[in-house]
Amino acid sequence: MSKTPYLYNKEEAARYRFTSRGRTNIEKIVEFVPLAVPGFYNLGFGDVIKEGVISDRTVSNNGDIIKVLSTVIHIIKDFTLEKPDVKISFMGSTALRTAVYQRILKTYYSEFRKDFRITAIQEIDG
Repeated sequence: MSKTPYLYNKEEAARYRFTSRGRTNIEKIVEFVPLAVPGFYNLGFGDVIKEGVISDRTVSNNGDIIKVLSTVIHIIKDFTLEKPDVKISFMGSTALRTAVYQRILKTYYSEFRKDFRITAIQEIDG
């Protein structure tokens, strides 16, 4: 994504914070949580709704989704520079968010694949 990202702060080894500046200012957190399988991390992302509480279901509609997602991509790059062999998984907290992420991945795939190897897992109902 060529959109200039927001400035972000690395708070801990696997936790980043930035502010979405659209209709209002919204603090965002990106956190990489280790999974049970060594070398695998889950990417958590959400709004700070009060200090210490992060929501991945809040719909902010702040008018800056591309800049926010560009920031998340830059954060992933920063994290993987320090841990180049990790694998990161993510999915939307709702079906609608998952669909948005899929659409963004399809739209920017040719750009993302320059920096990342992208694979997908599709759940098939019984």
